[in-house]
Order: sequence, then structure tokens, then C-alpha cells
Amino acid sequence: MFGLKIFRINGHSMEPALKAGSFVLARTKINKILLGDIIVFGYKEDKVMIKRIVKIENDLIFVEGDNKSDSLQIPPIKKSQITGKVIWL
Repeated sequence: MFGLKIFRINGHSMEPALKAGSFVLARTKINKILLGDIIVFGYKEDKVMIKRIVKIENDLIFVEGDNKSDSLQIPPIKKSQITGKVIWL
């Protein structure tokens, strides 16, 4: 409706920026993405993940969690997988 969606943080991979159990607001209508942005994206068939952009190369987006000791190594994603950009923590 307004291009905004609330997501709940599950897990510790984005700590200290995002604590497990907290909520974030994401814009679903995205104009552009930048290094350092926190994004919401579809991963595999049924997962939604929230990670920080660490590299952009053509149509590939490289993401990581802030908590390196508790974050999955995600292969590069495509821009088309991005479903939101976190705008409020």
C-alpha cells in the first residue's frame, strides 16, 4: 500500500546494529542501493534474510552480517532478489 513493510529480526547475525527480536521498517519500493545499506532479500526458496551490502558488482550484490562469528556466508545475490531496504532500526 505505502511501499513499507515491518520485519522482525530472527537470529544474531546483524548484531550489534539489529538485535534478535527487534523490528525494522523497510521500504519495498527501492530507487537505488548503496554500499552499507541493510537490505531484505529472498534467499533459497522460502527464506527472507536481512544483511548489509558490502560490494556491488554489475547485477551481483555481495552481503554479510555485521556479526561475522554468527553469520552465514551467503553467495552473491541478484538485484531482483531484493525485496526491501531497511530505513528505520
